[in-house]
Amino acid sequence: MTNESKTQPLFLKPIFHHKMWGGTKLKDFNYQINEDQVGEAWLASTYGEDLSIIMNGNFKEQSLKTVWEHHPELFNHHPADEAFPLLVKILDAKRNLSIQVHPDDYNAGKYFKEPNGKTECWYILSAEPGSKAYFGHKAQTADEMKAAIKNHQLADLLNPIAVKPGDMIYVSAGTLHALGAGIVALEIEQSSDDTLRFYDFDRVDAETGKKRPLQVDEAIEVTNFPNVEPDKKMTLPITDKDNKAQTSILRAKYFKVSKINNDKPAVFTTKNNYSINIVIDGTGSLIIDNQKYQVNKGMTFVLPSPISEYQLEGNLDIIRITE
Repeated sequence: MTNESKTQPLFLKPIFHHKMWGGTKLKDFNYQINEDQVGEAWLASTYGEDLSIIMNGNFKEQSLKTVWEHHPELFNHHPADEAFPLLVKILDAKRNLSIQVHPDDYNAGKYFKEPNGKTECWYILSAEPGSKAYFGHKAQTADEMKAAIKNHQLADLLNPIAVKPGDMIYVSAGTLHALGAGIVALEIEQSSDDTLRFYDFDRVDAETGKKRPLQVDEAIEVTNFPNVEPDKKMTLPITDKDNKAQTSILRAKYFKVSKINNDKPAVFTTKNNYSINIVIDGTGSLIIDNQKYQVNKGMTFVLPSPISEYQLEGNLDIIRITE
C-alpha cells in the first residue's frame, strides 16, 4: 500500500432501505432515490450483508469491512479480532417508528446470538412542527409494564418529547424509544440492527398484508426498570479549544460525536484518530496533503488515522464521529 493511500479519505456509497414508515426526504441529501418509502440510508456499515463500498482511491470498489480487516493501520491499529464498531444511518420517519427497545451487549448474545448490543444516539436533522419522539417510560417495574400492555394502556406509560433540529438524544441500550412522524435524524450506533418491538400502532404492512411481529416478552426482559435517564453532561456542547468551528456534542462509551460548522478556510487536527464524517449541509472542499476533494450535503467519508490534519473550505456542516 502506498503512503498516498494512507492519507486519502474513503468516500462511502450509501445503502438504502425501504420501510413502511419511510418517505422521500432522503432526496434532500442529494441521494438518487426512485421510490416513495425509503426510511433509511446506511452511510457507514460493515453489518451483515449491508457493506459500505468505497468510491475512490486505491480501495475503490472494496468494502469498508475488507479495508478494516486488512489495513488496521488505517484505523488506530485495532486488534486483528476486533470488528468495525459502528453503524451510521439517516432515518426519514414520515410515520411513527414502532415503540421498541434494543439489547445491551449481554442481551444481544442471549436473544440474537450477536456479539454486541445497540446503544445509539439521534442527531435531529429536521422536524416538522409538533413532531415528537418517544423516549423512556414511566413504569417502575416490569410487572407494571406488562399490566399496561395487557390492558391496552401502554400509551399511558410512554414519555413523548418535543424535538427540534440540532438536538442530540442519547439512547442507551435498554431504553424504550421511537422516532415520531415528521422527523429526519442521523442515527449513530453500535454495529447492530437488533430490535425488539412493544407496539407498532396496529399497522398492516402493505407488502405482506400482515401486521409486523411484536416481541413483547423479550422487549420487557431487556428494558431498564425503572427508566434510566442519561447524564446530561454527556451532551453538553463543548467548543474545541483549537478550532472554534468544531463543537463536541456527545461523549459516550461507544462513540463520540462533534459538529463542525465551517464558513471559512480552517485547519483541523485529528490526533491520529480515524473518524466517520457526514456532510449534513452545504458544499465545499476537503483538502489533505494539497489534494482537494469536493464535498457536498449527503456525502460520507472516513478519515484514516494516519491523517494528522486536514483543511475545509466553503460553507459546510459536518458531523464527525470517533470511537
